[in-house]
Amino acid sequence: MKELEERVAREGHFLPGGILKVDTFINHQIDPALMQRMGQEIARLFAQTQPRINKVLTVESSGIAPAMFTALAMGVPMVFAKKAKPNTMGNLYQTSVHSATKGKNYDMIVSRDLLSADDNILLVDDFLANGNATLGVLDLCRQAGAHIVGAAYLIEKEFMEGRKRIREVQPDLHIESLAIVQSNEITPDDERFMQLAIDASIQNVRNGGGPFGAVIVKDGEVIATGVNRVTANNDPTAHAEVSAIRNACQKLGTFKLDGCIIYTSCEPCPMCLSAIYWSGIQRIYYGNTAVDAKDINFSDQFIYDEIDRTADVRSIPSICMMRHEAQTAFREWRLKVDKVEY
Repeated sequence: MKELEERVAREGHFLPGGILKVDTFINHQIDPALMQRMGQEIARLFAQTQPRINKVLTVESSGIAPAMFTALAMGVPMVFAKKAKPNTMGNLYQTSVHSATKGKNYDMIVSRDLLSADDNILLVDDFLANGNATLGVLDLCRQAGAHIVGAAYLIEKEFMEGRKRIREVQPDLHIESLAIVQSNEITPDDERFMQLAIDASIQNVRNGGGPFGAVIVKDGEVIATGVNRVTANNDPTAHAEVSAIRNACQKLGTFKLDGCIIYTSCEPCPMCLSAIYWSGIQRIYYGNTAVDAKDINFSDQFIYDEIDRTADVRSIPSICMMRHEAQTAFREWRLKVDKVEY
């Protein structure tokens, strides 16, 4: 929504920790006319959603205004989850949520009389950041047996994990954001380098490779580029990030990439993330998320699951043997005076 994007750019202020202040027109002082138009736009975006939405749900207090105008435009009731239990409420659904903005946990409460298995819910809130509030609402709906069919936000912080965390829990949830903002730490140079990684991923698909590209930068200069050539080279380790790291190390003549930054078109898999840490790269920027990759059948969750298991119960048998003999190399390494630490 262009009008909202322009207001955020003109009046929004970033604070440390990724907090975005929009208290002149959304969540302290409210511009009613803008809020009404935003509610109408959300209603339009979800007008064809099936099953048909019959209730709007939000969380007090900043979500109430956009949810109310959305409900008005859709002609349905609006319910807001409370953060404190009133004396008048006895029969309720309750969950606990962490507020990153306030740095504390709070209870989220809805009366059992107002949320039921007959409800098809549209969640409306002011921000999508880390997704905690939405996960709390999902839990309340689960307790009630209600079907949450959509989630709408005025502003989404793209640089945070909210959308990813929500889709991990409910992959089919219809999510819309009227304005998407990037971190104030992202510079035009960061965007330029990321675009190079994205362009490399697109070109690699056209050249018979996988849809992944990476660029490594040091002191504002592109040191190396890598693309996914797993199938092209018959090499399961030839991921974009690993290829870029190999190329950068060869160019710089070192196994340590101190002071380097990697821009990758997709969130690194466990192997690539490990390689990045081993290489000493100081920062990672990524485009697509792991959930986006899963949507096109690139899922690495099974590896994360395997890492959490002990060696004896992993899906690939892992058996310790000849440990005494193997430690000969370790003893020699310990005594070696001219070794190069890494």
